[in-house]
Amino acid sequence: MMKISSKLITLFKTNSSFIISGHINPEGDSLGSSLALALGLKSLGKKDVTVLSKDPVPEILKFLPSSKIVKQQPPRKTFDVAVLVDCNELKRTGFENFNAKKIAVIDHHIVATDSGSALFYKSLAGSLIDPSAAAAGLLVYRVLKSLNVSMDKNIATNLYTAILTDTGGFRYSNASAEALQVSSALVEAGAKPWDISKNLYDSVEFRSMKLLGLSLSTLEEKDGIAWIVTSQSMFSRTGTTAEDCEDYVNFPRKVKDIEVALFFRQHSRNSYKISLRSKGRADVQKIANSFGGGGHRAAAGCMVTGSLKDVQKKVFTAVKKEIKKTKS
Repeated sequence: MMKISSKLITLFKTNSSFIISGHINPEGDSLGSSLALALGLKSLGKKDVTVLSKDPVPEILKFLPSSKIVKQQPPRKTFDVAVLVDCNELKRTGFENFNAKKIAVIDHHIVATDSGSALFYKSLAGSLIDPSAAAAGLLVYRVLKSLNVSMDKNIATNLYTAILTDTGGFRYSNASAEALQVSSALVEAGAKPWDISKNLYDSVEFRSMKLLGLSLSTLEEKDGIAWIVTSQSMFSRTGTTAEDCEDYVNFPRKVKDIEVALFFRQHSRNSYKISLRSKGRADVQKIANSFGGGGHRAAAGCMVTGSLKDVQKKVFTAVKKEIKKTKS
């Protein structure tokens, strides 16, 4: 477990105003971690704390305590500290900059290695970046414990949701002992596993199920890869949006004996958002990086331009190359 620097803890203790932002298209880890950090800081008497998200809170996450405080535009003021949560680059927040004197990062993604990113990391006033952590929620938990924040039901619910989301309901290989131990402590603090799971997994809108049916009808499998596609015409036919298919990549992932699952979501006429999942051996983060995206070894994403045929050709070629490496 990576030790938290005293520099980061001092940053939270000695400053008064904070703006916290996760990544674009927020999911349970990004939003739950950001809200938990905000609630923790407020419990310490930090009254000026803003949570920011470029995209609105997904309907499925509106049950999270204090989700209504999330803003989509930063206030016109200067904050002492901007905190990036569940991302380690400004571009991933969707904002070009923040009106803040200092910037800190709490994240579990692999850091970029280009010169521009290196300068950004060097400029940070504090950071906790641990790619071995199952979720950003675990890192926020470590920070809050170091700040002696008392875990109440609201903080615990947000953090439990964060960990549950990024471990796939504790099914993925990153469901570590720490993830399970911390989740147990959060349940003791008031998090309700069934209520949270019901909101996340058993409260799907009927229109979303119709969209899933159309998408699953495109299911294909070849060369150790399984994939499905959601087109703009499917969104139009069902009255749905991209928010309704956030977890669709997990369905082709269920196919037996494949190495990589892919989900092609049409973003515009000539661009597709690609979600990639590995069964363990293939490093899909490297594949996503090659297309300008990122993520984790077993879960990543990117945007690719072109027709569906061209996009699939490019992505399949890269995936097959990665799968071949695992067999050599």
